[in-house]
Amino acid sequence: MGGSIRSASDVVKAVALGADACYVATAALLALGCHLCRTCQTGKCNWGIATQRPELVKRLNPDIGTERLINLMTAWKHEIMELMGGMGINSIEALRGNRLMLRGVSMTEKELEILGISHAGE
Repeated sequence: MGGSIRSASDVVKAVALGADACYVATAALLALGCHLCRTCQTGKCNWGIATQRPELVKRLNPDIGTERLINLMTAWKHEIMELMGGMGINSIEALRGNRLMLRGVSMTEKELEILGISHAGE
C-alpha cells in the first residue's frame, strides 16, 4: 500500500507535514497506461507494463508512456510551484515541515493534534 499521493497538492501536504520524499508510483503507472488490474505480481500485466511476456510487452508504447509521464511530472512541478507561491514559500526546503499553512477539514481534534495543524477557519 502506498502513501495515496494522487496529485501535486498531496505532495505539498506531505512535504509540509515533514516528508523528505513522496512515493508517486501509482500516478506514474497510470500515466504509463496502467488500468489498475492489480495483477503486477503475476507477470501477466494485460497492458504490458509489469510483464516479460513478449506478446504483452508489445501493448506498451514506451515513447507515448515516456511523454505522458514527463507531462505529468512537469504539470505537478508547475502546480507545486503555484501552490507554494500562494503560501509565500519559494523553495521546497522552506516548505518541508512547515505546518503553519496547513488547515484540517473534517478532522477530529485528536487528528489535528497528531498532525500538528489547526482547523480550517482558525
